[in-house]
Amino acid sequence: MGWTEASTIQRSLLEWAEEAGWERTPGVELPRDQHDVVIEPWAREALLGLNPELADDPESADIVLHEVNQAVLDAHNGLVSANERLTVMLRGNHSFPTIDGKHVPRRLIDFDNPDNNRFTVADEVTIAGAVKPRRFDVVYYVNGFPLVVAETKTPVRHAVSWVNAAKDIHDVYEEEYANFFATNVFNVATEGLEFRMAPIRAVPDPDSEIWAPWGSTEDDPKKVTGPARVERAARLLLRPETVLPILKDLVMFRHARDASEVDVKFLPRYPQFEAVLAIHAKVLAGRPGGLIWHHQGSGKTELMAFAAARLLRDDAVTAKFGSAPTVIVIADRKDLVRQTAEMFETAGMPRMTVPSNRRELHALLRGGEPGVVITTVHKFAEAGHLNDRSNIVVLVDEAHRSQEGKLGDAWRAAVPNAKFFGATGTAIEDKDRSTFKLFGDPSDPDFVMSRYTPEQSIADGFTKPVIVEGRAVRFNLDKEALDEAFEELAAEEDLDEDDKIYLSDKASHIETILSNPERVAAVCADIVDHFLTYVAPLGQKAQVVAYNQRLVVAYAHAIQAELERRSAAMPDGRTREVGVVMHVADSKDTPKEFKRYLLTPEQEEAVKRRFKKVDDPMSFVVVTAKWMTGFNAPIEGVLYLDKPAKETNLFQTITRPNRPWKNPITGQRKDYGRVVDYIGLAKAIGVAIAGPKVGTGEENELNITDSSNLAGKFVADLTRLLHLFEDIDTTDSSFESLAEAYERIPEGSIQRSDFIETYVALQTVWEFLDPHPMLTPFKQQYLWLAKVYESIRPKDVTKAFLWARLGAKTTELIHGYMSDVNVRSMPSKTVTLDAAGLALVKRIAEQLKLPERESPEQKVGDIYQEVLDSIEARLRRRIAETESPVYQSLAERIEKLRTKAIENVEDSLAFLEEALRIAQDVVAADRAFEAGDEDVLERLADPKSGALTQIVEENTPPGLHKIVPDIVFRIDRIVVEVAYTGWTESDAGDKRVRRELRTALKEYSLPVKGQLFDKTYAYIRENY
Repeated sequence: MGWTEASTIQRSLLEWAEEAGWERTPGVELPRDQHDVVIEPWAREALLGLNPELADDPESADIVLHEVNQAVLDAHNGLVSANERLTVMLRGNHSFPTIDGKHVPRRLIDFDNPDNNRFTVADEVTIAGAVKPRRFDVVYYVNGFPLVVAETKTPVRHAVSWVNAAKDIHDVYEEEYANFFATNVFNVATEGLEFRMAPIRAVPDPDSEIWAPWGSTEDDPKKVTGPARVERAARLLLRPETVLPILKDLVMFRHARDASEVDVKFLPRYPQFEAVLAIHAKVLAGRPGGLIWHHQGSGKTELMAFAAARLLRDDAVTAKFGSAPTVIVIADRKDLVRQTAEMFETAGMPRMTVPSNRRELHALLRGGEPGVVITTVHKFAEAGHLNDRSNIVVLVDEAHRSQEGKLGDAWRAAVPNAKFFGATGTAIEDKDRSTFKLFGDPSDPDFVMSRYTPEQSIADGFTKPVIVEGRAVRFNLDKEALDEAFEELAAEEDLDEDDKIYLSDKASHIETILSNPERVAAVCADIVDHFLTYVAPLGQKAQVVAYNQRLVVAYAHAIQAELERRSAAMPDGRTREVGVVMHVADSKDTPKEFKRYLLTPEQEEAVKRRFKKVDDPMSFVVVTAKWMTGFNAPIEGVLYLDKPAKETNLFQTITRPNRPWKNPITGQRKDYGRVVDYIGLAKAIGVAIAGPKVGTGEENELNITDSSNLAGKFVADLTRLLHLFEDIDTTDSSFESLAEAYERIPEGSIQRSDFIETYVALQTVWEFLDPHPMLTPFKQQYLWLAKVYESIRPKDVTKAFLWARLGAKTTELIHGYMSDVNVRSMPSKTVTLDAAGLALVKRIAEQLKLPERESPEQKVGDIYQEVLDSIEARLRRRIAETESPVYQSLAERIEKLRTKAIENVEDSLAFLEEALRIAQDVVAADRAFEAGDEDVLERLADPKSGALTQIVEENTPPGLHKIVPDIVFRIDRIVVEVAYTGWTESDAGDKRVRRELRTALKEYSLPVKGQLFDKTYAYIRENY
């Protein structure tokens, strides 16, 4: 008998359903006519049982069932609208007319006491009446209403998958028998190897994130795969405990805003479902709140909408607190409030208010009306105490940004007895701030209520991997000529030494470099070239992040000019355009060139809509702060980053392109997002990706890449300055200490000039790197030096006029001596942030944790150099202690790996895998050395021979182990002699190595066929 869907996955679904509490009934035995959707005898039984007053009013009961059936039939005029209407009916929120003209809500399903319902699973359910009868594989009924349809396919036909099942539902069943799906909660498609669920009218696609997987956030996506993941998903999703909550609270409908859109039904993903139920349970249990730490782009705003809906609709919450709750949703920016409110509104959120000012918010919360209030954190300023009610639930979006300082204290003081839940993709844990402690419930593991990792999100297809591409922006600076020209300028303008220092200080800023017109032109030309080569052909759009408003305008003009120079057009011939979104103050001091970008909220929203449309010529949007976070545009395929950013803002910024997207014209899908880094932030990106260690207050020791070498310069300059104040206690903040410092740098002295010049450079580096972990040990000393500098800095207010008069000329002078600006791609600094890469990076970070902090002077490189430098740091200590050849051998392996070229994703992952093996060998060598285990040390000293020894020992007959070293030595010598670069690609080379290996084995009377030969040859091919 062959495997079919009926004998495999279909049968399993029925068995799992029975175990979950569904009563199994063959489709032919259901008490229904083939034309019927609702099993009326069961629906009537539930209606009378849940509404006892209808027992003596059969005509009113008939009216209810008639209206339900009429709504079912109306599905042919619009399935989504009919489904929304029936969802309201099934929830018990619809008022039906009675025979005497009243309108009374009726219950069709008991959500409070599930045992009062009839749960039935049926297979081979036939529906007739349209073009031809159709048969559904598995249908899940509650009280006679078909809530779930599961379509299955065979798992053993290569050309058939869950997509075929989904297409049957979407293209055939929902088209021909829309009425059968009028009461549907969700559909399921599976062939037993993958399992997907979706709402009605979800277009199937192999890479679809709408046809979503189900599972558990507790599962490792690398371990729970294939049939095991299917069973796990089916057992979790297809049970009354999941279907009923989704129907009751978590089904939402997004209504079309204009003729270009259609009504859409949407459902929670499993991380959202888990988090919403956890929030609900904590509110009922009276817990203080909880932390939701979900990967950026995985739907935290929707999660909050689902949570608000469940809390507002649940009678148990109202009963516990004596009245319906107020749910406050807090964002930290106006545009995020608009975005959240729009999402809540289109989802049909009841009783929603967006206060327009502080006074309105304060009055609203004092009144204590139930419903949803969406506001910014800033409106809580000066609120004081507003309400003591305990049935206020605060949901904080981007919790890492809204939590700290006066504003964070303000909203907690305003509603002190509320429950506070924070949602973030970038939790913070450092000496001064802790998202975990502020929102986390101590009863939750590591203070996290719900965790959904980047690896899980990428594996599920809810977000895409991001590739970070490094760029080197190089230039020559003629320092001597610049110094000479600056002295000439000073002489012409009759500047004294203080004036010169002031101008030098102001000009010694990263903006001076970034604003060089030649650099702007070179970077923007590279941006356009990259965009036209890799992004535009896919129909995707680009975001550019520039340093400040002036550079936003400069980049927008340069990119537009470059597009026009290249005649870069849309497929329909229209010229591509560049948009600008930035905060522009409406004041007389705002430069005229900025005012043209002063947008109203409606105008900014129009830009956003244009950017999201594939056929709109707006191809780029240039920003500096706005849209770096909280901006959701799946069409964005690349982010060009030319602005320093740190920690959470950096992580949120680089995840802008990670949303899945399908080109509606060509059908092409986004495989990954891109970040092109012109500023040298990939090291910081690595730290941001790894995130904090939950609840420990420690940082992950993880570095991906850093193209600047500023850290070493900082330490050198700091040491130079501290030498000026040798023997002065820098922890002493007394006047005597300051007076002693003054004596070391008297006014007009070379020492003071040296101090000022060096401190200015030091300050620039500190501002750029802060909060780099290597700065921490030097923070106190740096702050002491800052106070000394502030005390001697010229206080003359005319300096402001000096910069206004000569600042532009000084900057222009510097730019004039910057030449040969060029932008170079750096393939070796491209890091793929997919699930496999993330997992390897984290394992290496764990493996390489050193017992003592690395030297701050250590040169910082990209991830590859950083990994190897970390290993060498440990080796150097050991080599200094011992002459053991094992450490020399490991050093050689590191050096060999250091020279390896990394040009693509596969190279990157292979490098990390080999680095992990070396790191593990270093740790093993340390342990063996301390334990005096010579056998392990010998194997590690020659990894090839060591591994061959193990293979030979495991596959030689008993009694031959004494001569294993001789055999291994013989094999190793022969292979080294006959192998050559590329031998594995040459038929002659391959045959020669095989022949010599057989000769060596034969000399020792060992079998030349079988496991010994196969495993030895496989190892040689891999490693020689």
